[in-house]
Amino acid sequence: MVLGGGPAGAVTAGLLSRAGVDVVVLEREIFPRFTLGESLTPGSVAVLDALDLGPVLEDRYLASHGVTLSCSRSGRTQRFAYDEAFTPVAAAGYQVPRADFDDLLLKTAVRFGATAHMACEVEDVLFEQGRARGVRARFRDGHTEGFLASVIVDATGRDTLIAARKGETHPLDGLDRGVLSAHFQRVNRHSAPAEGDTDIVLSPHGWVWNVPFDGEVNSVGAVCSAAWLAARGRGESLEAFFARTIDDAEAARTMLSAATRLTPVRAASQLAFSVEHLAGDGWVAVGDAAGFVDPLFSSGTHLAITGGAEAARVITDALGARDFSAARFDAYARRVSGARDLYLGAVRAFYSGDLSDEALDARGRAARQPFASLVAGDVMGDDPPWRAECRARWGLQSG
Repeated sequence: MVLGGGPAGAVTAGLLSRAGVDVVVLEREIFPRFTLGESLTPGSVAVLDALDLGPVLEDRYLASHGVTLSCSRSGRTQRFAYDEAFTPVAAAGYQVPRADFDDLLLKTAVRFGATAHMACEVEDVLFEQGRARGVRARFRDGHTEGFLASVIVDATGRDTLIAARKGETHPLDGLDRGVLSAHFQRVNRHSAPAEGDTDIVLSPHGWVWNVPFDGEVNSVGAVCSAAWLAARGRGESLEAFFARTIDDAEAARTMLSAATRLTPVRAASQLAFSVEHLAGDGWVAVGDAAGFVDPLFSSGTHLAITGGAEAARVITDALGARDFSAARFDAYARRVSGARDLYLGAVRAFYSGDLSDEALDARGRAARQPFASLVAGDVMGDDPPWRAECRARWGLQSG
């Protein structure tokens, strides 16, 4: 039973279904629907190949071969190609409008045999003697229905259904940041080979992203400190405040000099949070339901996809052993929390200036590989020496 049909839930459901497992997905909304997290890392693409989506991604979306990092204050710029990573795992990432991409993923899971119910809100997870046994859900017509399942996958995103009910969600110290975002047309773009790059622009208030889609539309967002968000003027519209925020970052202002905004500006606050447990007896949490660090490095979507693959693997093993204890899911929790903590340390080092300054000054392959590996999504699995080097170089701390 998978609660949530976003990337984490759809990947988990698709891989389990492909392995012959009966899967039901309960999704509160009706797809397609808008959400952020629009850059796929090469590490994510490698997972999606297991769902036969490689050719579809190539045909449907703009390929990305790297990330361009700029500083509005100093004017420094560095481009990091994904193939500079220590262990390149795919030729490219992709820039994906999430309404279309999430719909594609969930339909892929259904194609492999999953059953998906839309506009179906899970009201409660049912526990018996400490083990998750099923859920109670309300359908669009108002009737409620109970489902029993061997394993519950919490893919409810920021709702963190299980963790919230247990009182196990907590803000991350020092990361009280929010985001302003909108879609634009005719944003100034890079030339090949950087035309599909994600831009990360350091600004006085945090950083700005620029994600180009196939065609003429770009996603632009500003991740800002809580102090700056509180400086919005009385009566100042979100659109005016967003424009003022962008104007303070020269490189971003140049990108948008001829652009037209296509959508209203959206705002979200207090992005970062942790959860205490990623799994328990009869359940695992995937994607944002297992915590969220920051939009930097495209970590949310990447951990949703790669975490979904890890969850599918460990659940398949648990089904074979008929063992659904928390201990059975310990390896999953360690691998996902290890990846999340690596991102967390890198984000903190980026905001402190240690990581961003070194990346902007990076010369030579040895200096460039760690940052390239981060943006390419090489964070899951056994801990290779390069991650220890990152922790030592930038003083990264877990948790």
